[in-house]
Amino acid sequence: MAIGSGSTERPSLRRRLAGTFATLALVTALAQAGLVWFVGEQAEEELLDSLASNQLARSMEIHWQNPMLAQPKSPDMSLYVVPRDNEEAEAALPAWLRALPRQAGNYEVFPEPGIEHHIAVDFDRDTWFYLVYDVLEHEIRQRRLMIVLTLSVLAIGALVLLVSGRLARRLTHDLDRLSQAVDDAQHQARALSSFDALAVHAETGRLAEALDAYRERSDQALRRERAFSAAASHELRTPLMRAGSSLDLLRAGRLDPREREIARHIQDGLDEITMLTAALLRVARGSLDEAAGDVDLAELAAAVAAQLAGEARARGIGIRVGIAAGTCRRLDRSALWIVLANLMRNAIRHSGGGTVSVGWREGVIDIEDDGTGVGEVRRRSADAEARRDLGLGLSIVDRICEAAGWRLVLDERPEGGTRASVLLDIDPEVLPEAH
Repeated sequence: MAIGSGSTERPSLRRRLAGTFATLALVTALAQAGLVWFVGEQAEEELLDSLASNQLARSMEIHWQNPMLAQPKSPDMSLYVVPRDNEEAEAALPAWLRALPRQAGNYEVFPEPGIEHHIAVDFDRDTWFYLVYDVLEHEIRQRRLMIVLTLSVLAIGALVLLVSGRLARRLTHDLDRLSQAVDDAQHQARALSSFDALAVHAETGRLAEALDAYRERSDQALRRERAFSAAASHELRTPLMRAGSSLDLLRAGRLDPREREIARHIQDGLDEITMLTAALLRVARGSLDEAAGDVDLAELAAAVAAQLAGEARARGIGIRVGIAAGTCRRLDRSALWIVLANLMRNAIRHSGGGTVSVGWREGVIDIEDDGTGVGEVRRRSADAEARRDLGLGLSIVDRICEAAGWRLVLDERPEGGTRASVLLDIDPEVLPEAH
């Protein structure tokens, strides 16, 4: 599972439209070519059978008048005459002709590869007549027709490939302009006042109207959030200062050791509230870079671990910090404090394990536990409040990481438990695989 990951690669609508146009045109051309071939082939076969039958009838009529003149005049036709029970005439027939059934009708035989004969057979006055028609000329015509049809389909395909891209580009032109305007609005302070002006078609018009409405709602929400941030910054400063001053006065008096320990805890709480408030306000304003400085990651992780040590001991969980001393990065210390505190607190409260570890790889902080895993807690926890607490913590972490330019990746460990990785130096080529 990845938190805050980028959008997945999606296919191009323009290419899909062009592909659809090209496919439809090619399928239509192929279907038409196949239909022309089939109809032409059937008509040619019927014509050949008709020619053979007509010539046989004519030759039989001439045979009974003058057998010497019965042979067809066409060089691609031959007449065979076999009186019944005449073994000599029977033996003179080609083998492929003797194999035909003794039944009047039309037949098609292939004596050799590439050779086709249409044969008309008839019986009259105890005599069998065979009219053999060599249809080589027909086959040549069919081959030429096939070449013409193939070339026509290829020409149509080339034309479609050339035109479909332009047609798809023309149909999606306003959608391209709309998407470009949205992208520009995300990266420029001054954007188009209305997306609706870019729409040409009814569908893109509805999309533009929806974008305009969504942008207006987002702008209103952002204005309310900025107003709240400004008000919170102003209103919280006064009670925090008053609480701090009152605590200073209290600590200046006579306090026993237990009271001083309580006062110290209160001071730590006030300091943490001040730090967290300032960091969250910077997140809301998008100004985390303003408070960036060199941060000792080992010292910070140890400080967070110390803050959570009491709760961890109460749950029987040990915390280990494995970051080498002197490991530094330039960033907003308070923002990273909140991220580490939430991830470690989630592991302590919800993992069900016995150890929480904080480690460092180049550019990545890993918070690992040996429990059942965050995903298992989400699926099986009967405590709705625990599920909300877990989800809210991850949501806060995700928002801070996004504002700081970091990335959060949650992954199940092969040996059990969960690894939460905070990528401080994002490099797409070395991102860990997320599930």
